[in-house]
Amino acid sequence: MSAAAPGWASHTIADGVRADGSAPAFEVLVRRVPRVTATGVQPSAAVARGAVVPVAAASVAVPSGAVDDSDSQRLSESDAPQNPRNHEAKRARSLAPMGSPELRPCDRAADEPVAGAVSVAAAGSAQAPAVAPQLAFGGLPSVRAMGTGRAGLVVGFDTEFTTTGGVRVIDSYQFSVPDPLDSSLMVQVAVLPELGSGNRVSLLTALWEVVRAAQLWESPLVPDEVGPRGVARSAFWSDDYDERAEKLAKLRVPIVLACHYGAADLTAFRIDGRARDLDHLTRLTSAAGGLVTLLPFRMQRGDRNHWWWQSLSVSVRDTMAHAPAGKQKLADLGDACGVPKIDVPGTWISRMTEYREHHLDEFLEYGMNDADIVVEFLARVWGEGVVPPITLSGGAAAALVASGSEYLGVGSAAEFRRLFAGLKPEEVEGFEVVVEDDKLSFYAQRGREPIDGAADQFMTSCARGYHGGLNSCPAPGHYPVPTVDIDAQNAYPTAMASVIDIDWEAGAIDEVFHERWLTQDDVPTPDSPVVAFVSFTFPRTVAFPTLPIVADGTLIYPSTSEGVAGSWVCGPELWLALRLGAEVFCQIGYAGQVLKTADGEPSRVLRHGVRQLIDDRNTAKRVFGKGSIEEGTLKTGVNSVYGKTAQDVAEQHSWDARLQEYGDVGGSAITSPYHAAFTTSFVRAQLHAALNQITEQGGNVYSVTTDGFITDVLAHEVEVLDLYGLADVLRDARLELTGDPSIWEPKHAQDDLVNFTTRGNVSQDLGGVCAHNGLKAPEGIVPDSAEDREYLLRAVVTRDGRVPNGYTRFPSFQELSRRDDRRDFIPSRIERSVSLDYDLKRSPVMASMTAELVPLPDGTEHEMATFSTEPWPTVDDALRARGIAREMAKTGCLRTVAEWQEWHLRFAYGKGRRIVTPQRAVLMSLVIAHRQGVIEIPWLADRDHTVEEKLGWLGKWGLGTVSRGDWDNARRPERASQMLPLDMLAPYLDRMIRMVPGDHPTDVHRLPY
Repeated sequence: MSAAAPGWASHTIADGVRADGSAPAFEVLVRRVPRVTATGVQPSAAVARGAVVPVAAASVAVPSGAVDDSDSQRLSESDAPQNPRNHEAKRARSLAPMGSPELRPCDRAADEPVAGAVSVAAAGSAQAPAVAPQLAFGGLPSVRAMGTGRAGLVVGFDTEFTTTGGVRVIDSYQFSVPDPLDSSLMVQVAVLPELGSGNRVSLLTALWEVVRAAQLWESPLVPDEVGPRGVARSAFWSDDYDERAEKLAKLRVPIVLACHYGAADLTAFRIDGRARDLDHLTRLTSAAGGLVTLLPFRMQRGDRNHWWWQSLSVSVRDTMAHAPAGKQKLADLGDACGVPKIDVPGTWISRMTEYREHHLDEFLEYGMNDADIVVEFLARVWGEGVVPPITLSGGAAAALVASGSEYLGVGSAAEFRRLFAGLKPEEVEGFEVVVEDDKLSFYAQRGREPIDGAADQFMTSCARGYHGGLNSCPAPGHYPVPTVDIDAQNAYPTAMASVIDIDWEAGAIDEVFHERWLTQDDVPTPDSPVVAFVSFTFPRTVAFPTLPIVADGTLIYPSTSEGVAGSWVCGPELWLALRLGAEVFCQIGYAGQVLKTADGEPSRVLRHGVRQLIDDRNTAKRVFGKGSIEEGTLKTGVNSVYGKTAQDVAEQHSWDARLQEYGDVGGSAITSPYHAAFTTSFVRAQLHAALNQITEQGGNVYSVTTDGFITDVLAHEVEVLDLYGLADVLRDARLELTGDPSIWEPKHAQDDLVNFTTRGNVSQDLGGVCAHNGLKAPEGIVPDSAEDREYLLRAVVTRDGRVPNGYTRFPSFQELSRRDDRRDFIPSRIERSVSLDYDLKRSPVMASMTAELVPLPDGTEHEMATFSTEPWPTVDDALRARGIAREMAKTGCLRTVAEWQEWHLRFAYGKGRRIVTPQRAVLMSLVIAHRQGVIEIPWLADRDHTVEEKLGWLGKWGLGTVSRGDWDNARRPERASQMLPLDMLAPYLDRMIRMVPGDHPTDVHRLPY
């Protein structure tokens, strides 16, 4: 099949059985080429990169077209006895989804390739690898802790395919692995189906061809009993099935199969779906943009006579989960490791079957290049022949455990979690039944539990007080004036470094606040470890209230909590609210017991751990260069620590491919609701303090997004703000982390600004902001370019309704790995329209509204209503306003002054909130109050009763019924905004609290409503 592929040794195999009993043929091409690696291995003077080392003497000698008993088509998996217990029974899960790539999203070149032959970056370019410095990256303390330190056989993997008419044809499978006998050589293996046939090879067959071609059995990691044909039956056989399966598992070739964006490549193998065949897709987990395994899975198969057996242990890694932020294209990784990405000329990328047919040599060079990059990149970051961590963020969590253990003086991860997060391994006594819905999933999924009741109460309250970032659009409209986008420097690392630790073993809770007004003495400093369920009223002069209420799927910051029972909030925002003069009533709250160091100072584990990562990043920047992959890896590690502390604190569900169902994600090695909640509270408090002080001093704030804001105040003027006293705490953290007390930095600047909604603004200045708020630019438009800005601006200022905005979507991990109705990696078109209207998180000041004309590059001008905003008086006002806007968006939009005046007419004279069934509102408020931990109803808290019994008891009060879904959802943060004030619940609440568990209400207990 490949007569035009010089330099490759070729043989043919068969794999899979057709209905007629025949087996599809695959050609296997093998060659050895010199490597240029990050560890300084250079090719000999006799050969150059791309030269071919003769294969015959170094690999299994198989004449072209020959088939012998060791070939994989002879090893029928269906004929070999199998048992599902052979395979690991661990769970696989899906985390964050990938988004919508176009073809293979991270392989697309930044620039259009020049038509002609395959191009490679010039050998003398700036991209060429420098001589490795004497300091090894893996020697840095953080990197040493992030890595696994385990040796492994890392096999790079890639596929080429052509999708036409909704059918994907696999054109080739490529594998690269360092030669175990000479690490200066790379063994390259290509498996080619018959051209355009649609045939697919099985994973085990393909991997064993790699084992044979590279002689991986020669590796010291492989037992001596393993050879090119596998393991002889006599080496492990037993009459007991489980015993021989376990013996064979120990005689395995351990492979780390590494790819880039595995959703495209790992779905390319043949999976028969027979009961005894391993479906490798059900052993995968979607994590950090890639597909990985949490634990290795086994693949075992015997030949037709069961004399020779192949045994593999396969771990999967995806470089998408290891690439630094902003450097996730394969070309970026290639530049980093000294193997420039090859581009396909012209339009061949969409016609790879034809490209292989007409330009086989170039086709093979292109395909093998991708697999080479994966191997060399992982070697550059984690070391030659080292098993990478599952994800970069997971590695960062491991580094935090290591540095935190040292800081706390403990010797194990379990001891660290006990002191850092208040968790211990779960104790299971006999068959005792524990009520699942009383647990937080982040620890329950990992077989852990709070060390005692106080720890449980405190961390559960913190989980309820955990909220997302501050995002808002305080001034929609057109502003042709100089503005600047100012960011909080390293906002989340700085906030983490400001959080003090809790002494979990001393009881966790130092003081309980119950049904009283809070004062500044209760929350004396921004880092006071206080969490509380509060109602509040801010002075009307406060432009930006600081206490959030979760409602309508977002955070609303009203001037008062009137109309709802209140909200769970944390110390930094409570402290700021009191500093701004808010009246805060605490229904229930807790002050944490502070953990002290040996010198009597508050303990700050995160400060120590983040500082170690930052120190190592600075070392990497100095030694390897600014912008190097080493520096970028540690920068991403620093920024990912917060996410790992917050993993599953707000309970998340993901696809469990092995169990074929959605389940809880579970926590990370460093998940801590307290640290996560206080970190985000610090960041929101920093922003709110700046917004209020800027407004007090006559400045304007136009947009705020997570860790920064757009203002007309200069950066140095923002830097000197004292933030009501919060700046001192933040500057202390910055000094400890970086030696520089600065807490703000300018990012973008522009002379014109169109601000249309939260996370939606654009300037025509190329250095200015350009945030689409979910609007996807057409294919081919470069992000942040002049064309991109004009597209967004035109869409905003010319719309008269929702904006049509279809996009290409690839299947989700659930669709790719489900056993029934499984989809292939084929894109589909999603047609949709999006609203670009202001989201009404704050109330428009109608008296300030003007009709401004926004110019477009073509000279036309279009009206855009421009106005200031103020906080909503109540959450109910916000919900009603947003509901009216949603109705109007069905047939129009809110762009012009006339359209906003129509909205205001409906809002000012429309109906208020209508409670259809008052009894139902009371009943659900009682359930929410109990489930949110605001009050405790003894009957509902009693663990001797099942959830069904509790629901039955609630139904006897004459207020209606509660479903299991109502009960489960009552714990969700947004339900707190649906809770009526407690004084409205008092008549029934008092009776429920007094009732002894086991008793049931009668007519005497029921009240008319």
